[in-house]
Amino acid sequence: MFKRILQEPLLHFLVVGSLLFFYLSSTDTETKPQVTISQGKIKQLTAQFEKTRQRTPSDIELKALIENQIREDLAFRHGVQMGLIENDSIIKRRVQQKIEFMLKDSIAGIEPSREDLETYLMEHKEQYTIAPVYSFKHVYINPEQHEDVDAFIAELQNKDLNTNYKVLGDSIMLESEYTHISTVQIARLFGRKFSKALDSVSLMNWQGPVKSGYGLHLVFITNKIPKHLATLKEVETEVRRDFRVDAQKKAVNAFYDELKVHYDVNVEEGQ
Repeated sequence: MFKRILQEPLLHFLVVGSLLFFYLSSTDTETKPQVTISQGKIKQLTAQFEKTRQRTPSDIELKALIENQIREDLAFRHGVQMGLIENDSIIKRRVQQKIEFMLKDSIAGIEPSREDLETYLMEHKEQYTIAPVYSFKHVYINPEQHEDVDAFIAELQNKDLNTNYKVLGDSIMLESEYTHISTVQIARLFGRKFSKALDSVSLMNWQGPVKSGYGLHLVFITNKIPKHLATLKEVETEVRRDFRVDAQKKAVNAFYDELKVHYDVNVEEGQ
């Protein structure tokens, strides 16, 4: 239901309806255009003055601020009529940004239901694949510190690794045990070769040596959660964020598609 509402262009045009009304009604030469300085705008001018001057403006200063705002509005409108902004990309870009901000802000305040999020997750499931997660312990071997590395590894394998794995092997600035760590995190710590090699290591058995960016390791995997499609519970924050971003993009695109209907848009071809 929510998705269908978001795809309805009329919802998005309500947000900028006042802007469109102004431009459409400006073609009525019998209506005198209004310049209104609202109480909200006056409060904004006052707040800006207080932030800059660290005090409240006097009545005369506030009157001057309002008069300057009136002149600014009048000058801008007259500049539009004179075509002064036609080739001013800075002003055009600023107006575009403000309109798109209004559209996006309207969507950001809408709260999707869990059904909407579940549907979005299923439609974009390839984006939310959870990498394998491991719990393991290891013993590090630095090949450069041993004349006969194979003999040293054999010696380690004959010892009680389950009890003494934290004190056996060579010293390294890594933990001797990791719990519930993803392959992405493992790759950052040990290197991609080590991370990939864990796929071929069976559970509950000391195996190796497994190569890493540091050297060799004897590895004991206590648990592995295979790669899988995420559930909403696992990635709800990310899905909620992506859902809103996608809805905002659709709102902006729908706005421009509808706006183009009211104009004859021509793109000149090159010579």
